[in-house]
Amino acid sequence: MPGILIVVVVWAICVVVASALLHEAGHAWTARNVGWTVVGLRCSWYGVALVADTRGKPDQMWKVAAGGPAATGALALCFLAGTALPQPVSALFLLGFAFNAAVLVINLVPVRSLDGGQILAGLRTSRACDAGSGRP
Repeated sequence: MPGILIVVVVWAICVVVASALLHEAGHAWTARNVGWTVVGLRCSWYGVALVADTRGKPDQMWKVAAGGPAATGALALCFLAGTALPQPVSALFLLGFAFNAAVLVINLVPVRSLDGGQILAGLRTSRACDAGSGRP
């Protein structure tokens, strides 16, 4: 029994670390696609965050903010597909799915410090930029 516990704990640590890195990679990939310069990652006690130079394009914030949840959602679907494998492997994939689904839902809450709040703020900025330029 202790061997199984060790496997579950190591798997959980790997899921958390890989999920956080892939989430931030989703932000970084999107940032580069909208023309931002990715400077690096900032680590703190509550997680990891992307650091980027907007290059005068703050109207693209909502896209960059949505990149992380999109990566998390894709990863959650991959873990969900893994639950079709035989036991006990499917239980490990269920753990990965549950973690990423929870992170996705929590991250989309429209609070300024979360991606949901950044998406909302970015959409407002984007609308303001469009209204100021006369674009439809």
